[in-house]
Amino acid sequence: MKTVWLKYKRALAVLLVFPLGLHATLNISADADARYSIADWNHQEAKLHVLGASVRKTFSDNKGDRFTLFGLVEAHDNFSDIMVHEIYGRYKGPLGSWNLTLGRFGLPYGLLTGFSSSRLLYDMPHRALLGYSVDNGLMLSGVVGMWDYGVAVSQGYGPHHVPGFPGHGLGTTRLGVTLGDAGEVTLGVSGAYGRTADAHHEGATVMRAVGGADATLYLGRLLCRMELNGGVVDKRLMATAFAGMDYALLPRLDMNVAVTGIRQGDKTEDAWFAGLTYKQRWFTLRGGYRYAYHKEPHHQVALQIYRLFSFNF
Repeated sequence: MKTVWLKYKRALAVLLVFPLGLHATLNISADADARYSIADWNHQEAKLHVLGASVRKTFSDNKGDRFTLFGLVEAHDNFSDIMVHEIYGRYKGPLGSWNLTLGRFGLPYGLLTGFSSSRLLYDMPHRALLGYSVDNGLMLSGVVGMWDYGVAVSQGYGPHHVPGFPGHGLGTTRLGVTLGDAGEVTLGVSGAYGRTADAHHEGATVMRAVGGADATLYLGRLLCRMELNGGVVDKRLMATAFAGMDYALLPRLDMNVAVTGIRQGDKTEDAWFAGLTYKQRWFTLRGGYRYAYHKEPHHQVALQIYRLFSFNF
């Protein structure tokens, strides 16, 4: 219920301020993503795409980090949409072999486990596949040797809907392995099953039963990410594919390429991106061209200025 969720958020906010008798560290971060774009060669737009602010408080004992509280608030599209994107408490077990997370957190599925395109100029197919990248619930995760895992049971509301109890019910999981002398290869398999709130129809739900495999490769100057998924979404067969590549041309200059494909029923969507990232001391500048086909071709040229501030106390 809404009242229970508000009480939970208030309790986490109090814990972020007051220590629990352990050694504590505090991190406060903020980031801004401003963009200028030209769509289909005739529509220009300049906007503040995302403004985010986060607080992380970590409590430690003589064996290391034990408990972490985290909250992230985001404002999208010139403050037209303001939401609590993440808010959770996480208890860390011995050597991180198991961690228990309660709240609104990133779902353990595919590349989402360690990568997000939310501050980049291209998208991944997880919105069509899962509905959301974050949800409210309980997650067990950890790292054991070269293996990492995550299992979550969540409500299926995502960050945009006011959660009720017990919710629609969504289960997500990922099992990964890191290989190579320097951990340059990461492979994973994932699965998700359950219902999520429909993003476009109030009160409606979407049934999802999907699975996939992902890979991340560090090859010198080249970083590659790939993911393939398939299953049934809203009673229709769905297949998605993503591939992204970052190549370091110079110490501060990267070339970026990404391809996304979605096939559901008899409909196909694809998007292609090519661009550059220039990293200065005080900001990051990105620019690129994106071609997308959704019923008809769409073209976009975009320029982004991104800045992250982070302070430790």
